[in-house]
Amino acid sequence: MTLHPSTPAAALLGSVSKLLAEAEAALDAGSAAEQLKRGLAAAQVAWDRLQLLSEPGPEHRRAGLLLLNFLYRSGAMSATVDLGLELLPLLRASGPREEVIDTLRMVGLCAVDTHRFETALPVAEEAYREAQQLGDRGRLSLATNTLGCFFERTGDPWQAERLLREAVDIARPLPEWRPLFTGLNNLTAVLIGAHYLLRDAVPLAVAQEPLRRALPPVQEALLRAKKLEDPFNQVFVQSNLGEVLVLLGEAAQARPQLEEALAKARRCGFHAQVPRISCSMGELLLLEDRPDEAWQTLAEVLEQPALAQQPATRLRLHHALWRAARARQQPAQALEHLEAYLRLERERAVTQLRAQSQLFVTRVEAEHARLQARQHSARADALEADVQRDPLTRLGNRRELDRRWPELLQHARVGGTPLGVAMLDVDRFKAINDRLGHGLGDRVLVTLAQVMRQATRGADLVARVGGEEFLLLLPDTPPERAFEVCERLRQRVEAHDWAALAPEAVPPLAVTVSIGLASTPTFDAQHLTQRADEALYAAKEAGRNRVVTG
Repeated sequence: MTLHPSTPAAALLGSVSKLLAEAEAALDAGSAAEQLKRGLAAAQVAWDRLQLLSEPGPEHRRAGLLLLNFLYRSGAMSATVDLGLELLPLLRASGPREEVIDTLRMVGLCAVDTHRFETALPVAEEAYREAQQLGDRGRLSLATNTLGCFFERTGDPWQAERLLREAVDIARPLPEWRPLFTGLNNLTAVLIGAHYLLRDAVPLAVAQEPLRRALPPVQEALLRAKKLEDPFNQVFVQSNLGEVLVLLGEAAQARPQLEEALAKARRCGFHAQVPRISCSMGELLLLEDRPDEAWQTLAEVLEQPALAQQPATRLRLHHALWRAARARQQPAQALEHLEAYLRLERERAVTQLRAQSQLFVTRVEAEHARLQARQHSARADALEADVQRDPLTRLGNRRELDRRWPELLQHARVGGTPLGVAMLDVDRFKAINDRLGHGLGDRVLVTLAQVMRQATRGADLVARVGGEEFLLLLPDTPPERAFEVCERLRQRVEAHDWAALAPEAVPPLAVTVSIGLASTPTFDAQHLTQRADEALYAAKEAGRNRVVTG
């Protein structure tokens, strides 16, 4: 039926109502390919017809959300971003905040996967803020997931891993299954991404370490997936597990996971998942020393339309085709795919650098992050920021501490969230200065500051409060998690290659730290600092190089 703008609104709305009912029935019926196709078509026609009305009404919101879900499930990521951005003003004006958060998160994930980073971070942060203000812990966990995916795609899988682990911590006590399942699955994906970033740059055992860390969350996700009736999530977790096992060299365990995931993705019409799983199948065949079959499988992936919107899978694919061509002793084809791989790798690096430059992240507030959209241009702001930094280590100083303490305590008091306070002291630092000189001692402090920055989140405050003494404020961090952070930091310091700073020193330079930890509910800065100081003294008395809770 062809409609013209002169068509009476009542008749138009009647036809739209029938289409929306058909789309909702298709959504309720499950994830079979035919249902997905039918629902997408009905929702698209309904949405198009509603554009003939001069004023948006409730049907616009209903049709837009249905179409958004069908586009997302069918793998049309760019279209999902475009529709979501068009729909968001209507949802902000008239929709429940839950719908706003869910749409923001969907747009953010698709924008990340299509490298539209200038869109991804603002909508992900808005989803986070909305969920926090709403007090919805499930959606807060899911929004944190999206932020983690952003950091992984922009070249920082370590920050992404920290965010995803915290998303899992938020979700674990909740009765709803989706936030925890999503957190476990995305944590796996981030760790896989870390492996690809390290591959070919470090020894194999080092590159596989993120994969070993991925096994517990993906195995837990698989157990939970088996209880679900939603094949969309089952395909995700099985393909992730299969990919991890292939990359770890576990061919026999990987094959049933990948075969089942691929069959289910094709049967249910999850076209966006097919290239990634097929690429894993090709890599599995290479692992099984079947290069001809691997080449055929991988070459077929190149022809799949969904691949165009998947830069990460294209990168993997050319790397695998390069290896397959080498195994088949086809140097021309090997060179072709190696060049394609290197070209895509350069494009990815440039894209990530551009994203980091355009989206200058100045701090991650509350639990995670807040984007500052423009760099400070006023000289006064720059000078103010500079006086809040320790000139040697560039960490915060007491001025920064005085500024941040009240707001962090207020946040913890009002929100009922935990705050960890840790005092850190370099063990036997005077002896280092006496033996190797104050210049070397300064280099130790600068290096220690770098280690601390790497081991903490953007939301955490790390300040130098004395010669070799530092204070860490860990907002929204339960006591047991704060202990894990401090213990991980202590281990990183101990394991660092300090001898490289003074290669001629005998005995070799070694540096350790002692840490005293205190946590709210006491909301008095002086009392918390005193408890952390006393715990630090206890750590020194107990032999140094340890974390003690006060």
